[in-house]
Amino acid sequence: MSQTDFFRLRAQASAQPMLHIDPKRSTWIFGAGAFGQSLARAMLAQGCAVAGFVETTPQSAARQGLPVLNWASLAQQDGQAQLAMGIFNRGIAYDRLLGIPASAGFAAPCMPWTLYEQFGQALGWRFWLSPRQFLLDGIDRIASVAQKLADAESVQVLFRICAFRLGLDMGFASFLSLEKQYFNALTLPPLQGKAITYVDCGAYIGDTHGELLDQPGISCAQAFLLEPDPDNYAQLVRHAARSGASAVCLPLAAADSHGTLAFTTGQGEACALQQGMEGSATESITVAALDQILPNTSVHLLKLDIEGAEAQALRGARHLIQRNRPILAVSLYHNPQDLWELPELLFTLCPDYRFHIRQHGFNSFDTVLYAVPEPL
Repeated sequence: MSQTDFFRLRAQASAQPMLHIDPKRSTWIFGAGAFGQSLARAMLAQGCAVAGFVETTPQSAARQGLPVLNWASLAQQDGQAQLAMGIFNRGIAYDRLLGIPASAGFAAPCMPWTLYEQFGQALGWRFWLSPRQFLLDGIDRIASVAQKLADAESVQVLFRICAFRLGLDMGFASFLSLEKQYFNALTLPPLQGKAITYVDCGAYIGDTHGELLDQPGISCAQAFLLEPDPDNYAQLVRHAARSGASAVCLPLAAADSHGTLAFTTGQGEACALQQGMEGSATESITVAALDQILPNTSVHLLKLDIEGAEAQALRGARHLIQRNRPILAVSLYHNPQDLWELPELLFTLCPDYRFHIRQHGFNSFDTVLYAVPEPL
């Protein structure tokens, strides 16, 4: 996709009719997981008739008091059913998922980005979902970001993410960059032969730290692993003990200053400094700036995957970044505005860096912005 083609997105998206849910017709939701159930509650709250859920292999006969059917049963009961896509994750690419209702003889379901137009207020924060106009309003800033990226793939990934989220490039749903996430040909070569210090914000249960320890030619002398969720933190501590590596586990979150914030727990790797996600508990956690936590520590590699709080953490690491010039791996999919706001922030914080964007998950999840310092 060229930059000229990219600018046509605004006109294409504006001209394309949106497939909305007809509230007067019964709707069946494709997928009865967490997002599908939240969608059902949001639709019911707005007076829509939700008939039930449909799954290829139902795990239960009912959810929320609504039936869960397989495709053959739904075809017998309502062959012209109105469908809503209730699956929103990185697990299976949408361009593959859409073949399932099509093979059963159904029309395409209404997709999450159009469902969000109708039910976004009730759904609340859902990673990169936003009203279409919000993304269109950011097109000029996204194009400016593209001009500062270091390679053609980064530009293509950025442009195609936008097209996908506007419903104009379903093929991107299954696109994955060739590089492995976080530790790859962009990040590892400058670290070879060094005893490095690694900082992981959003360390989860230590899986990413474990992958770093397995990298040939990389010596991780020490690691600081931040994870605020209590259940995740308990597993992280066990991982650190088993690894035998020098690692400090910290039960807090990175932010731009010291304080206490509300935190949603019970979401596994998607726990967040956000409120309003159903099925989760909210509790208070301690947050602090990396500049406060590590005022004099030399850091070589900094990873941020903190469910939408990346901008705050970067602002709280301003002096660390200026002092150490570490390699940065920053998640770019937790908020719709991250596509332009996080690169713009890093352009300011990281002069003389190269910037790359890579896609590591289906459906535009697990997008990572890599910032690599130019050799001095």
